[in-house]
Amino acid sequence: MLTYARHSGLRRLAPLVLTVALIGGSMTPVGATVGATVAGQLPPVPVEGLFTGSPPDVTAQTWILYDATFDRVLAEQEADQRRAMASTTKMMTALLVVDNGSRFDRVTISETAPEVGEAEIDLVAGEVWTVDQLLNAMLLGSANDAALAVAEHVGGTVDGFVRLMNERAVQLGMNDTRFANPHGLDEENHFSTARDLLTLAQAVMAVDELAAIVAKREASLPATIDGEERMVQTTNRLLFEYPGANGVKTGFTDDAGWTLAASAERDGRMLYAIVMGSATVDRRFADAAALLDYGFSEFGVVEVIVAGVDYARRRLPDDADAEEAAATETVSFFANRDDAELIVLTPAFDGEGAVVIASLGDEELARVPLETTTESQLPELTDAFAWASHYWDWLFGND
Repeated sequence: MLTYARHSGLRRLAPLVLTVALIGGSMTPVGATVGATVAGQLPPVPVEGLFTGSPPDVTAQTWILYDATFDRVLAEQEADQRRAMASTTKMMTALLVVDNGSRFDRVTISETAPEVGEAEIDLVAGEVWTVDQLLNAMLLGSANDAALAVAEHVGGTVDGFVRLMNERAVQLGMNDTRFANPHGLDEENHFSTARDLLTLAQAVMAVDELAAIVAKREASLPATIDGEERMVQTTNRLLFEYPGANGVKTGFTDDAGWTLAASAERDGRMLYAIVMGSATVDRRFADAAALLDYGFSEFGVVEVIVAGVDYARRRLPDDADAEEAAATETVSFFANRDDAELIVLTPAFDGEGAVVIASLGDEELARVPLETTTESQLPELTDAFAWASHYWDWLFGND
């Protein structure tokens, strides 16, 4: 089922600025036309999902898009479906390693770590690496042997480390996740969901040391036993291709398909896109990029009421010219583009004074007192709907 974050997000978000003041006088609306109806005459509630800015079509079987700055799930599809998680597992491995030891601990590679198979950094039994070097190999190159080495170092045994992984998952509220190993190779009872991987990705990015590693494009590692230079390059192509990308972890197995926990930051906003089961390696990155683009372009902060703008006139006695009434405060909301254009501004008198009310459908978002001015501080607002649309276009550079 595909869902969209629309009214629910606005209901939970309080106005950034909202005060109440008392003023007197009889008020009439200024230009109460398309977008500034009289009180009580509001347009119908928008139909869910039927708007131009619908989330993009992606090949991922399950996914979730989240704005960490405003704590909003912007869109999701089957985000609670349990699936194999592949090497996104290594996010939990890294989190536990940092929690339970120093990055500068020295680790002697065991006989078992080099035998794990699949993606490896070619560890050799008896080599000595630091935890930090193993984390770089594991998070950038997705090295399974490095994951096993740090798991043995922290947990004593792999089974002991896996117990720690599942305990931490419970602590994080990852109720639909179960770990069976520290590297992510397919195994019975090893699964997660897009929503739980979002929780895990945020936990990783909250640790400065780990956030710095997953943002790297490459890292230098200890030389091979033959003295050859050894480098590791990230498997996350978004770090090369997507503006603002800064993490987090890729994954692939036969059961999981192509999986990615992606993050990006632009203009002070941090977004996460978790995609599980994309069709191909290229589509994995394209799916995440398309979701991130949608989040950055279709959502943002918009000022729906602006201090100093005239929203009503006060009738004066003896047929004198009417005085304009301007908003006393600015109110901003986090909203999607379509909701911003559907917000209605209504001048009204609430029994205590004149106000302008911002509404979306049948929901009142905010009300701000009006005060009379001898001279309009800004150009007269004659069409609130057109103004809101113009401001939104200006905000996103679509003049």
